[in-house]
Amino acid sequence: MGISSELKEKIVFLAQKYETKDFLEKDPSKFMHRYKSVRDQETVAFIAANMAFGQRVQILSHIEQILAQTNCPSQWVQKEGYRDFFTQGNKSFYRMYTHNDFIIFFDTLKSMLDNSDTIGNYICNHYNGGFLHETICSLFPENCALIPHSKTTAAKKVNMLLRWMVRDNSPVDIGLWSSWYKKENLLVPLDTHVMQEATKMGILPPSSSGKPKSATIKTTIELTNTMKEIFPSDPVKSDFALFGLGVDI
Repeated sequence: MGISSELKEKIVFLAQKYETKDFLEKDPSKFMHRYKSVRDQETVAFIAANMAFGQRVQILSHIEQILAQTNCPSQWVQKEGYRDFFTQGNKSFYRMYTHNDFIIFFDTLKSMLDNSDTIGNYICNHYNGGFLHETICSLFPENCALIPHSKTTAAKKVNMLLRWMVRDNSPVDIGLWSSWYKKENLLVPLDTHVMQEATKMGILPPSSSGKPKSATIKTTIELTNTMKEIFPSDPVKSDFALFGLGVDI
């Protein structure tokens, strides 16, 4: 669907307003900026992105608890330090995710680190085209609760990870994978909040019932294609504006 020139201007303004270093202060993306090693940055990005849902204070607190265990996250994973931290089986660690869920998640990260010089190169070697989030999800076992496996899911957390890893020349996103995946092929990280704001502003049409659509991959693609009208080579830049819509309006 087309959007008005006035709305386009507002989205450009909000994207520029929020894509700054100040954005990092209360966002999970801040954690990967603490580290200099690519392997550490990638490891931390996977942790932070896949815990980025719920109340922001709780998100940051629980990520911090994990990172407090080590000064070198990638080595901590390779040495299976997570097994000494996540010791309480089916007890919840964060929201619906249990200690066992995190062990399964970290086991796959360990395999990636063990079998390649970087996580990005490991994923690149397994990528055969299509949406990159599908490749990433396929590398984790079906019983890994932190990673979605449904073909219809919006995969918001994985697409947010990809925003961080692919977009370059940004004060927020670090673009480690920009050499082998184009940011024009990224998908907007879509959750219920973003969808509601996009529908409210007329960026997305409502469903036939008049309510916001469901957060599915179909809606994600629809939103991303609309954002390409504004940012043709970098549609996910709009993610900052969509965040800003909920703050400013």
